Amino acid sequence: MNLRQLRLLTPVVAALAVGACASGPPGELVPDQAEMVEWTAYNGAEGMRYSPLSQIDGTNVDDLAVAWEWESTPVLGEESEFRNQSTPLMVDGVMYFTAGTERIVIAADARTGETKWTYRYEDERNEIAPRANSGRGVSYWSDGEEQRIFVVTPGFWLVALDPATGSPITSFGNEGRVDLKRQLGYSDDAVIGASSPPAIYEDVVAVGPALAVGLAPPSRNNVAGSVLAFDARTGEERWRFHTIPQEGEFGNETWEEGSWEFTGNAGAWAPIAVDHERGLMFLPVEGATGDYYGGHRPGDNLFASSLVAVDALTGERAWHFQIFHHDILDYDNPTAPLLANFQLADGERVEAVVQLTKQAFAYVFRRESGEPVWPIVEQPVPQSDTPGEKSSPTQPIPSRPAGYDIQGITTDDLIDFTPELRAAALEAVSPYRLGDLFAPASVGDAPDGTQGTLSAPGTLGGTNWEGGAFDPETEMLFVGSHSSPSVLTLVSDSARSDMDYILSFGRAPQVEGLPIVKPPYSRITAIDMSTGDHAWVEPAGDAPDEIKDNPALEGIDIGRTGSPGARPVFLATASLLFTGEGSGGQPYLHAWDKTTGELIYSVPLPAPVTSNPMSYALDGKQYIAFWIGDVAEEVRSRLVTLALP
Repeated sequence: MNLRQLRLLTPVVAALAVGACASGPPGELVPDQAEMVEWTAYNGAEGMRYSPLSQIDGTNVDDLAVAWEWESTPVLGEESEFRNQSTPLMVDGVMYFTAGTERIVIAADARTGETKWTYRYEDERNEIAPRANSGRGVSYWSDGEEQRIFVVTPGFWLVALDPATGSPITSFGNEGRVDLKRQLGYSDDAVIGASSPPAIYEDVVAVGPALAVGLAPPSRNNVAGSVLAFDARTGEERWRFHTIPQEGEFGNETWEEGSWEFTGNAGAWAPIAVDHERGLMFLPVEGATGDYYGGHRPGDNLFASSLVAVDALTGERAWHFQIFHHDILDYDNPTAPLLANFQLADGERVEAVVQLTKQAFAYVFRRESGEPVWPIVEQPVPQSDTPGEKSSPTQPIPSRPAGYDIQGITTDDLIDFTPELRAAALEAVSPYRLGDLFAPASVGDAPDGTQGTLSAPGTLGGTNWEGGAFDPETEMLFVGSHSSPSVLTLVSDSARSDMDYILSFGRAPQVEGLPIVKPPYSRITAIDMSTGDHAWVEPAGDAPDEIKDNPALEGIDIGRTGSPGARPVFLATASLLFTGEGSGGQPYLHAWDKTTGELIYSVPLPAPVTSNPMSYALDGKQYIAFWIGDVAEEVRSRLVTLALP
């Protein structure tokens, strides 16, 4: 089925009642009678991934059809990709987004999808970019007179474009560009880039870097991930924040044995969140080199795997919270922090920032002070027995909200649809260590005879870049996650790395082609932020055919399970919660009742939704836009925009 067929089979896009033009400042909720409602930042202007529009609701969502689509192949040819993860912006009737393996910037008419202009920066450095392809999108800046579209290229240039023409603004940096590698003192061959759009506050534009994946780094000496901020008009550097503190800076003492001098990573590859009222930026910092072994960097290693609040104008640290001390499980902060205002059960109003994590915890802090809204308790965790490693004796565990996916793995978590499957699952995990969420990687051929640690939800599990959404009306936090257990085995290989140990990564064993853990494999959790309690939990989708039709399950109705390996994507609106199943999931856009978790309708699509959706209004009509694509079915990325007839 293609989208043209979908248009005929399922009529589609909606008419808002015409009213005054409105696209208010951050924090202002715009009524759905607005003539135009924009989407001006990655997570929306309020940082919640929420739209106040409600024209598309539970009474008419089954009428949704295609308003227009933007196909990447006619514009980009072989540079088009299969999994675009970017969220478009809509400003003054124009959509701005990135696409393709070279991260081309596109402006398109938000009413028709007609391409207005494209921008491509030719750069040989793209070939070694740690984060190539389309990335997660662009950023928009305006002071009320001037306007700019900012993008960070795969080769790590910050570029300012004229929104009307797509031409570089020559008064910014060097002919419209700032060389971020040179700004940090690195050469062209340094492996550093970015996948997220810059953060914008007043006349400051900040860039968080992404670096080489640290599963098996060739060296403990690596590029470090300082955050840079620039003047939005001139491109002059305004501040930089060392995520690995330099000598004399706060936190430097947490890098013992001088390890701050050579250790790298600790970038902020997920989008930076902005509190416009307080003038704060929240940096979701990743772990340090390497992801699973840190014997060369003893200490807690601030600000790796931390949430750091900085003054948006100066870069000075306001507060921080380290979510994983001395991270040796790749439990970095993978998604943009969400801003959430809610009332606690005792009547207190809280303005919070929420960091969702791979370990399936939501860490909730007061934005002003960094004080946890609910106690976060240091608790003893399993220790590493890998030679040379000095793991942290404790880790901070939230008391609320409770974890929202599998956390650690025991024999009780293994599939038991039949006695035969149960026995096979027990046999399959017998070579590995099982247990706690914080059980570290272990060496192969360990003294206890094990061949590594079976870890869950896994470095690809829990919550990843897709994140979640906050609804200010119900004051519910919606979180996506999936269970992706992995085998963590450390090996010593001097031919590959000068580190004592690197990871030999392996997927968890399967049984008769089935995931080894019980479903759901991907899920949506709604959290009532007045109490921190889970309000409802639902599988993110139906069981895929390869599971339902597995011969080992003949005669067994396993119900909805969600798709293994797929992580849901989110948009909350005033009327509904919309989710897609993510890359590797099934081809639907789902609409849910926000309060009960009832699945109201599933819009059929030619391929899975691969990006977080957004919503906007033009001419009294509400639109919902997102990317689809499927490498297995060779469906190249296209931007789909739905509306009511």
